Amino acid sequence: MHIAIVRTEFIKRRGGAERYAVELAQHWLAEGHQISVICHKHDATDAEGMNVVGVSRPKVLGPFKHGWFAKRAGQAAAELGADAVLCLARAWPGDVLRLGDGLHHRWLEVRYGNEGAQRRAKLNPRHRELLKLEEKLFEPGQFGLYVANSEMIRDEVTRRFGVEAERVVVIPNGVDWARFHTGVREGRDKLRAKNGIPAGAKLVLFSGMDFRRKGLIESVRGFIRCAETRPDVHFACVGPGYIEAAEAELQTAGLRARAHFIGQTDDIAAWYGASDLFVLPSMHDPSANAVTEALACGTPVITSSENGAKQHIRDGVNGWVLNDRQDANELAERMLQLIEYPPRAESVADSGSLLGKDVNAARLLETLQRARALREA
Repeated sequence: MHIAIVRTEFIKRRGGAERYAVELAQHWLAEGHQISVICHKHDATDAEGMNVVGVSRPKVLGPFKHGWFAKRAGQAAAELGADAVLCLARAWPGDVLRLGDGLHHRWLEVRYGNEGAQRRAKLNPRHRELLKLEEKLFEPGQFGLYVANSEMIRDEVTRRFGVEAERVVVIPNGVDWARFHTGVREGRDKLRAKNGIPAGAKLVLFSGMDFRRKGLIESVRGFIRCAETRPDVHFACVGPGYIEAAEAELQTAGLRARAHFIGQTDDIAAWYGASDLFVLPSMHDPSANAVTEALACGTPVITSSENGAKQHIRDGVNGWVLNDRQDANELAERMLQLIEYPPRAESVADSGSLLGKDVNAARLLETLQRARALREA
């Protein structure tokens, strides 16, 4: 089968969405499918064995660059004559659009409130153009089927854009079981010792690529409350980002020595294994990979109700979903519950209804084939 994949940047090291696109394409290529990639930028090693079609995305166009790429990438994909077109970015038309980047409409509402979102949409050209582009994606005839990585995103699409529920297929993010598994916990003492964390400490982990959106400051405030009753609790932040405000609050609370800012790492699985619980009080997330990765490593998770990955959380069994991500007392209470009554690592991993990467790829391929059949009919 000849599959055309659209993604703005086809570069694995750029982030989670890009890594997903590259690994999916490589998986299908290994199964014998022909893969064409339509993108603005690519890494030659990541795209080895694939046909790459470049589409411009001129910075000089400012907020209009998104629409420029969307229309031209869709046209380029259609001209290839592929059996099926999968869009992993905002582009049209195609057979399937995977909504891994979430919805800009919802992000603005969560970030600024309904009235604030409306004002910014009117005054900020970037928001205005992205909202117009998003609405274009859901017009009749653009796609046969849509794929959401969470029930939260599916419900938002059907409610906001009137897409029939049966045309939005939920396929959760896949886990790389070779990398994320409970066996990584065996090296926890060594990693802790290397980073000045006592072997017997209770370690709360936060990790992300966008600290403000993922909730670093909220995590720190919850940790500070938790530390008031647990002198053995430590906090670790893994990843690149702005940490000065968080450090200042920890310093004021007298807890800077029990907080560890690690920076970027190539082995986040080891940190999941070294931790007693993982916190991610996201402002908004379609479905954070970090949640499923942590669960796969046997580490319970506390996250927000605005994270689509909440579908993998069983309250009190493998973590908690917060009612209010900004309530430090609620977060501290949930931390304490998981510290004082820790679930077994195997139970955490088994209770999340997690999919492997191969199953995710197989279900997406089935959806592509179904969309192709609908088009031909």
